[in-house]
Amino acid sequence: MALRGLALAFLLVFAPRLPAGIQKDPGPRKQGEAKEAETCQRPQWDPRLRLTPDQENYKKNEEVMLSCPKDFQPSFTHIKCSGEVQSISHGKSVYREAWRGRDSSGAWIRIESNVECLDVLQVVSESLEISSTSIKLNWTCRLPDACEHIRARCRLEAHSSPPCESEEVKGEEMLHGQEGTLTCPPLQPYTVYSVTISLAHSTMLYTRLLTTKETVPDKPKKLWLDPNTGSLSWEPLPSCKGKIIGYQLNITARRAQDGSFLEFKQVMVNQSVTQYTPPHQAPGSKYTVTVQGLTVAGAGAASLLEFQTYVSEDDDTRPCIRAHEGLKVSTRAAESGSVSPLAVHSLVEYVF
Repeated sequence: MALRGLALAFLLVFAPRLPAGIQKDPGPRKQGEAKEAETCQRPQWDPRLRLTPDQENYKKNEEVMLSCPKDFQPSFTHIKCSGEVQSISHGKSVYREAWRGRDSSGAWIRIESNVECLDVLQVVSESLEISSTSIKLNWTCRLPDACEHIRARCRLEAHSSPPCESEEVKGEEMLHGQEGTLTCPPLQPYTVYSVTISLAHSTMLYTRLLTTKETVPDKPKKLWLDPNTGSLSWEPLPSCKGKIIGYQLNITARRAQDGSFLEFKQVMVNQSVTQYTPPHQAPGSKYTVTVQGLTVAGAGAASLLEFQTYVSEDDDTRPCIRAHEGLKVSTRAAESGSVSPLAVHSLVEYVF
């Protein structure tokens, strides 16, 4: 017993003493416990992110500003280091950076995933609808906090030259929510417009030049017949509602006496042609001619002309022109009592 007591006293005397304020490590931490370090390394997020200040290590609670290239926005604009977290999982130490980001209300929240440079506003290209009078597109806001003051505008980009007329599109539209459809006001056919979506502080989110689709043209304003040559002529159409690619003529012949059908002919000419001579103009026949302009959208409204051929004795008889009500004009050759030789003249009536 004396020897055992002496051995115990010896161990107590030579046992190492710990300095004041330092406690012995109680052993491995339980799973889920964590501790914080005083610094954070530069986060390895989207390589397009720009950090200000840009450095390799950041002190705890040091605030950092994030930015992105043009047309992109970071998911957080301000972050700060909250320390490096060491967690114990299955007896092993796991380290990960702990950062907090400032939300739209100014509160600092824990960042759970990578910060990226994002298109704030995404326009689904497949949803783009363009007609001759409207432009529609579907949009989605990927950063709701940044989409509180978004403005959209449709604007006339290319002014038409006379005789075509173009009108400015007035007003802007505020976009609300996280998704929706932008519809431009009534537009004009075959006209270039710019569609712009931007934040209140003029940050451009989306811009594109779009041309409305073509529609059928107006009818030719003037259509007339030369009674001496039998040639039809018309004024060329301007490409106001679409590019003029040609003209379509429909010619119908009937007997003047009883109106019975003789023949029908359809003629297509290119856009540079503004004159056509119908062949085989038989005496005693009545002709109905329509002329329509053509675009890729189809044939437009028709200008109408009717004329009648008959037999005259004197080849040198000059037609007299007599004005009728409105814009209708008739040209009639002087009548003769005999039939020798044959001379074909025209009775013409056309409406603008």
